[in-house]
Amino acid sequence: MDLLGTLSSQLGIDNDQAGALAGSILGKVQGQVDEDTASGLAAAVPELDGWKAMAAKAVGGDSGGMLGGAAGALGGGSAGGLMGALAGAVGGQQAQETAALVGVMGKLGLDRSKAAMVAPIVLDFVKDRVDPALLSKVLAAAPMLTALTGGGSDDAAPPSGMAAVTGALGGLFG
Repeated sequence: MDLLGTLSSQLGIDNDQAGALAGSILGKVQGQVDEDTASGLAAAVPELDGWKAMAAKAVGGDSGGMLGGAAGALGGGSAGGLMGALAGAVGGQQAQETAALVGVMGKLGLDRSKAAMVAPIVLDFVKDRVDPALLSKVLAAAPMLTALTGGGSDDAAPPSGMAAVTGALGGLFG
């Protein structure tokens, strides 16, 4: 699977934006897993370092911390505080990661209402590239990938209200 090509065609974005988006998401995942899992992900996705560099250039800062930084920023300002409270109250970590993804998409100049489209594309790419044991570790670090898709297993279905949070966040920023 060509991740950047799929992101570009499905979201209507250019290759640089797709690379920065992929680098933001997968860089966050890589930063949250143990060293062995991070090495396995890097081996399975050799283009990841390039995508992380694209993300750092496009958004600024450390690509691995971009989604985390965006999640932290949700607490600042009146709109950010409301968003952080909404995300935390309804879906916990998954909702906060979704909100952070929406924020990163905005920084990249992308249509934030399409945030829910990103996770299934990235999840399919990761599934194609890694073995099942590594995939389970990746999904444990990034529950947003299954929460927004409803994929993976019955246990990975979106929590109650997740669709509403995703829709609300997209509507606020769309």
